[in-house]
Amino acid sequence: MDKVVIITGAHNSGKTTFIEKVVSILSSEGVNVAYIKHDPKGKAKTDTEGKDSYRIYNAGAREVVIASPNKLSIFVKNDAYDINYIIEFLKLFNPDIVIVEGFKSATQYDKYEVIRKDENRELMLKDDPFLKGVITDYYKFDTTFDINNPITFVEFLKKKYLGR
Repeated sequence: MDKVVIITGAHNSGKTTFIEKVVSILSSEGVNVAYIKHDPKGKAKTDTEGKDSYRIYNAGAREVVIASPNKLSIFVKNDAYDINYIIEFLKLFNPDIVIVEGFKSATQYDKYEVIRKDENRELMLKDDPFLKGVITDYYKFDTTFDINNPITFVEFLKKKYLGR
């Protein structure tokens, strides 16, 4: 699937806020966006302790689906903690594009690093051949996008990945 982009950066660099704006714009234009959030330390809250889904998942169910009229929440025991496995799973839903937050060590997918001036650091992925651009408020790179203007990144995504 060539419609996958990875947006990475340091902790608190603004990745989620930027991605939220990009997803909002794309979705408002009718683009089916799938999103993957990397949680390498396993700290994300995925369910509430004591609720039925939590209890059944912890009892050993491999997959748990919480179905409501407006969304499905799916919890899957993942033996293969691998971005390719997750993307293959998402293909079932036929997304127009998959936006991944994190997984900076992944290979074969285009990456865009978020870096802000107040972080006072160098690019983490400067030697990564999959780094295609930088989302920033100051950093100079061959391809840059203004972190404060997600529209330019959205237009780029539509042209490069969605053929629009």
